[in-house]
Amino acid sequence: MQMIPTRVVPSQLEGNSASLQYRDENRVWNVIVWALIITGIFLRLFHYFDNRSFWIDEVYLSSSLIRMGFTDLMTLPLDYEQKAPIGFLWLSKVSVLFFGKNEMALRLVPLVSGILLLFVFLPVARYFLRPLGVVVAIGIMALAPPLVYHAVEAKQYATEVLTTAVILWLYVRYNQQSSLRSLVLWGIWGSIILWFSYSSIFVLAGMAFGICLSYVVRKKWALLFRVLVPFSMWMLSFVVNYYFFTYKHAHSEWLVYFFQHMKSFMPFPPDSLSDLKWFARAIGSLQQYPLGLSYFSDVKFDNRLWHVIVRISPLSNLLMVIGIYLFFRKDKKVLMVLTFPLLLALLASGLKMYPFYDRLILFLAPLLVLFVALGCERVVSFFPSRASWRYVIPALLLVSPLASSAKQVIHTDDFGGYKKAAYREALLYINDHYQEGDAVYVYWNFMYAYRFYKQVSDLKFNAIVGSDARKASRNADDYVRKLAPDFETITKSRRVWVIRDNHKNIAIGDFINKPDWYYEDGVRAGSLIHQKISAMGKEIDTLHINNVNVSLIDLSAKSGTEEDK
Repeated sequence: MQMIPTRVVPSQLEGNSASLQYRDENRVWNVIVWALIITGIFLRLFHYFDNRSFWIDEVYLSSSLIRMGFTDLMTLPLDYEQKAPIGFLWLSKVSVLFFGKNEMALRLVPLVSGILLLFVFLPVARYFLRPLGVVVAIGIMALAPPLVYHAVEAKQYATEVLTTAVILWLYVRYNQQSSLRSLVLWGIWGSIILWFSYSSIFVLAGMAFGICLSYVVRKKWALLFRVLVPFSMWMLSFVVNYYFFTYKHAHSEWLVYFFQHMKSFMPFPPDSLSDLKWFARAIGSLQQYPLGLSYFSDVKFDNRLWHVIVRISPLSNLLMVIGIYLFFRKDKKVLMVLTFPLLLALLASGLKMYPFYDRLILFLAPLLVLFVALGCERVVSFFPSRASWRYVIPALLLVSPLASSAKQVIHTDDFGGYKKAAYREALLYINDHYQEGDAVYVYWNFMYAYRFYKQVSDLKFNAIVGSDARKASRNADDYVRKLAPDFETITKSRRVWVIRDNHKNIAIGDFINKPDWYYEDGVRAGSLIHQKISAMGKEIDTLHINNVNVSLIDLSAKSGTEEDK
């Protein structure tokens, strides 16, 4: 049974004029929907072909994809403690084999996932929503900056969102089917999805639990036993996948520590006011990530009240609550299907099994969008049907993601926020200005990017990778002394290029803010080492671009006072 009809049968309307008006309105809504889909595709293709440099997380995962074969990806730990579903890894490897070791090949699978998402989600939205709600839902999915960004990031998160939409589509397609063939097909598709998405277990398990609980409460035993066919297939697929692949990389003490520091685990059970604040922050942040509905989220407000209002996003949060209430009134089974994945993700977070954080909860977007869109649809229906000003509410809802995405097209340096990196540009700048006999010194926090781009770009120089002596040093002076062999190697050349990441202070496995002395001003992120090498000669060229600092020092032209030397 379809919970909320997407169409009203024309014969139910009064007279032919009403029927014509209904068809005209539907035509207009369809035009808007397809305009939004085309806009969403344009945004994704624009940033894909803009082909920005990888940022550090993309470097971490892609290092394994260009180095390992299919068997190694399946059996060996990935570089830098990275984790991704085997299906995604294999698809990405196929892309690399066909299109080469480059950023665009590594981002192709997320791009396809991001575009397919819009087409898969459309019938889902039409199943649950009326035309206005469909416009709102597709508008958010097409325009939300987080969803656009992850569609062109060489990570698995766009695929995670797509699998949630596919699971919802399978629910629409098979939920009312009772034949064994349909139930088996539902089971097969769900079982396959689990190999392409870690988060899909939350969605499938939440859906299964919600459906079963609904049948138990209503004592629909025959229906309960039927749906156990696909659900048991999902469980078997998950167990096989987990036993042979996932469990080998599932536990990492350092990652638990990192996400605990980022406050990404739900307090379980909460035992203080601070713990309760976590829930308010986590639920409120959903409007910004993954939905992209926080107004002016990248603007800093001096007024604390305005800052809180912006972060809370009262309109979209209110509409979400209304949408949840409407699902509760209309169909509790559907409500459980849509909310249990969120509750399971929170529970896993409380057990420190899955962080409730940023991109890791991107998969919730299709579920949350349905709540917001239904709430918006119902609020608008309270206003006079002939009053065009009633559409100000959906307009206000969509103006934030539209404005943010438009801004990121005009100013591409804003795309991705803190994830905007310039590793490739910096290395190619050195490559273009490199002279025979130059030395290139790569500070330890840039070595990951250098090693990756050395394999995928035609760099004509072999860099000296700086030692990471932080943990073995007692203080800044001891640190400099331990890097003496690096300095001695550098001084054999007439000129030296020094390249470092201005933002990166930790390596994989590091405890944040340890050692303490390294985080002092003038020391962290290579500032101290840059200063010491610059004092050996004269700095004759400098490039500051996003997160990267490049300097060229002429060691044959001594600079500074004798005391400095």
